[in-house]
Amino acid sequence: MRSATDTLRDIAGGELVEDLGEVIRELNTAISLVDNGKGGSITVKINIKPAGRQSGAMRVGYDIKLSKPNQPRRESIMFGTPEGDLLATDPTQRQLDLRDINATSPTTVRDVNTTPITLKQVTA
Repeated sequence: MRSATDTLRDIAGGELVEDLGEVIRELNTAISLVDNGKGGSITVKINIKPAGRQSGAMRVGYDIKLSKPNQPRRESIMFGTPEGDLLATDPTQRQLDLRDINATSPTTVRDVNTTPITLKQVTA
């Protein structure tokens, strides 16, 4: 009896095994990049059907499906209104009258230290 791995190596001239190796590497990379403790899966489907009447030949094809873990997406805190809208600011909270300070306006700096500092020479 022939082993399954020998049969898999012959499907599509070895393309099944090559494609499966690439998908395994892709899944491993995806799991390594996403730090959420979740894994993924690979499903290999092999299709076999007769190639013709009474010939004994078979058409053998394959399909590989990959399910990778999802990268967590950013979320926002938003506030719902009675009309069903979502707002970035809380509509029930009073807004402060904040203004930008113009960086080009002159600034006065005062020296608050009016006591002069004197240094004493220390001899050993």
